Amino acid sequence: MTSRNLERLSALRLRMLAFLAISLAVITTQASATTPEKHFFWAPGQAPNASSIANDLIYHGGNAGPGAIGVETTPGIYLIFWGPDWANGFTTTDVNGRQYTSQQLQTYVTSFLTNLAGTPWAAIQTEYCNNVPAGTTSCAAVSGGGFVTNPRKQLKGVWTDTTAVPSDIVALGLAENVADDPLAAEAMRASAHFNYDPQATYIILTPPTTIATGQPVYCGYHTQTDSIDGLGNPYRLQYAFIPFLNMNWPGLGTGGCGMNSVNVISDSFGHGVFDGYSIVTGHEYAEAVTDPDNFASIQDGWNDAQGSENGDKCAWTDLANVPMNNHTIFAVQPLWSNKAFDVTGQGCVRSAPSNPHAMPAVGITPPAIDICVTLPACPPGVAAGQPMPVNMAYFGGKVQVTPKIYLILWGWGEPNAFDHTTVGSPASDPDGVGALMTRFVAAMGGTTWGDISAQYSQSNYNGTYSTVGNPKQELAGVWHDDTNPIHDNLSPIDLAREAARAVQYFHATDLANSNFVIATPQKFNDAGFNQSQYCAWHDYTTPAGYPGVQQGIAFTNMPYVLNAGGGCGQDFVNPAPTGDVDGVTIVLGHEIAETLTDPGAESSTGLVPNGGWFDYQGWEIGDKCAWVGDGLQVPGAPFNMIGNDGRAYPVQTLWSNKSLQGIGYCSQGF
Repeated sequence: MTSRNLERLSALRLRMLAFLAISLAVITTQASATTPEKHFFWAPGQAPNASSIANDLIYHGGNAGPGAIGVETTPGIYLIFWGPDWANGFTTTDVNGRQYTSQQLQTYVTSFLTNLAGTPWAAIQTEYCNNVPAGTTSCAAVSGGGFVTNPRKQLKGVWTDTTAVPSDIVALGLAENVADDPLAAEAMRASAHFNYDPQATYIILTPPTTIATGQPVYCGYHTQTDSIDGLGNPYRLQYAFIPFLNMNWPGLGTGGCGMNSVNVISDSFGHGVFDGYSIVTGHEYAEAVTDPDNFASIQDGWNDAQGSENGDKCAWTDLANVPMNNHTIFAVQPLWSNKAFDVTGQGCVRSAPSNPHAMPAVGITPPAIDICVTLPACPPGVAAGQPMPVNMAYFGGKVQVTPKIYLILWGWGEPNAFDHTTVGSPASDPDGVGALMTRFVAAMGGTTWGDISAQYSQSNYNGTYSTVGNPKQELAGVWHDDTNPIHDNLSPIDLAREAARAVQYFHATDLANSNFVIATPQKFNDAGFNQSQYCAWHDYTTPAGYPGVQQGIAFTNMPYVLNAGGGCGQDFVNPAPTGDVDGVTIVLGHEIAETLTDPGAESSTGLVPNGGWFDYQGWEIGDKCAWVGDGLQVPGAPFNMIGNDGRAYPVQTLWSNKSLQGIGYCSQGF
């Protein structure tokens, strides 16, 4: 990166949640040639063969027998809770021993299927179609295809069927013929209850009294009812089977099918204890939409050369909380996108690939398309000189609702911290930079510039959400630390340890809303800044990133930016000599705004996402508008912000999703 960019790209930052990739595959278990294919979603490590993430999904013609549809072009969902235990009630326990009821589980699954429709996650499958030649890998390359759509309100009905679940599912559920498969029969009863919908998937859940999977463990499957020579079911319909997932599987434990795999701590709604239900149910839903036909063991929709479908190819990888409708999040896996794979080589995505929003011509025209998608890698420096397109997205972590900023002037009073003095200024702050930072932090709260961040919110995981705060007083304290020794070429962990010392010094307890700004003097800065790699950075302490340091601290590395001259904002807004310190507040404001909206710095702790708001290339609210105009006074360029003390402070603009009627752009304030 050039010194024009404020953010570091570091191994300490995780750009997305990346977990062990578990390859899945399809096996065919059949008692006769008339047995319909069950397409299994195996638990981690249980797949008998490896599937490929190095090839596209292929369309297989959609012509396997009478009534084949190829894909569901207008997907629908019917949800069936089968068995008297759903009406009588039962309980389940999460990994931490907290107990939940069957009613909470029903509410969770129903809410998930209610809210997934119309979302960017569900839109991933809209690149697939039917009515195109077998062998097609891109529907965009041929004409006449009937595309999968992503309508809202796909959940069309919920039914608690209190009839008994036959115990022979345990032994025979995988190998029964078309005439007497009890799950196929239940799907048929559901279609009679709801009315038959050939474009819908009937999703059947059973309680813990009947365990339908053994070793190897599968977490669910989808298939289709068949009728051959008049035997079996009267018509074809898609159904999925989700057995009771929160079992203590031998060798796999209670997390074998995803319980607490994303949300380590369960909340009152069930995020955590029921993570597996949204992961597995979402997997089966997406596969039934894009590869519904399973006639006599033939899959005629979209699957790859190994038979793996859009869920299989990404199973148990990059699990994360994904925002659905109504400010609701659910744990899901990515789905496979041929479009993304063909462009980037990475097919597993959590939202549909899309063209970024075009920006108006403002003297320096931003790119018409996202160069991070069209090139193999996202090149550094794309934010310099022009806004970075694509709106900010929420990734499930916290924001700072009641922000508190602690300024630590580390080593400014130590010998040799500066190589000069200035008449009228203290020896520990000869250029007035420390005093300027103190005034700026005290003056930024309650301003219209601060209101830009206030549009971004966090989920409280109980159906409510809270926005970034913009109180008038955000400066919580200043510490002149000349006790703890400092040296030049500091490492990130040196700075993290100083932040931890500051937590103790200030007796800070509200770490979720605190930012500890570690400001270093002229002669003692971190190694990356000294090598002109960046102007500043912010981060968040996790066990993996900062071993031995207190967890959960959001902190900022604020080097002495005057050392970088024009590379870090000198005279960027105002002419010399007034503008000689412009970079101080531009850079500090950038890091503070990004900590407000993404205090977790795109990191994760275990499977829990800490990252808040950034775009799908990893750019935060400040990155996207850093050095816009590159010295030209164009819309979106840095400007003099009037603080709550009436003084002018040079700052950069910040990205606003609300600007340009929702297209998004760099804003000076509201």
